[in-house]
Amino acid sequence: MIGKDEFERQILECQSQMYRLALSIMKNQQDAEDVVSDAIITAFEHRNSLRDPSKFKSWIMTIVANNAKTALRKKKREELTDTFDDLSQPVVSREGSGTEVWDAVMKMKEKYSKVIVLYYYFGFSTKEIGKMLRITQGAVKTRLDRARESLKKDLMV
Repeated sequence: MIGKDEFERQILECQSQMYRLALSIMKNQQDAEDVVSDAIITAFEHRNSLRDPSKFKSWIMTIVANNAKTALRKKKREELTDTFDDLSQPVVSREGSGTEVWDAVMKMKEKYSKVIVLYYYFGFSTKEIGKMLRITQGAVKTRLDRARESLKKDLMV
């Protein structure tokens, strides 16, 4: 078990290293500071789980790295969600200029509309889409195929 005073001393010793690690992952000063703060709180709350106080530095650095990776994933998901929220209205609004297609895409299940928008609207590759959505490239291709088939059926008059 590590006491409050010892915890504080250890944090002060490795604070700059914690920040540099967080910054290398987050690529943003404010986000890195938030990650370090969260890591300190987490470590303090779980300080009794540290069995060997001599391994404090590696323990706290692992917490920082894990918190940073989690924050980065959350940030990417939020950015992707914001992108889809911004796309609720069609880009073009002249009659006969694509609003039918856009409406059909927006009526699809989300897993299909996402890949269509990312692929055709933003120009991402299937590999990039797979990384963003955390699915395989094969799954992206399958979803694109199914979405295209759905569009063909919906747009046939």
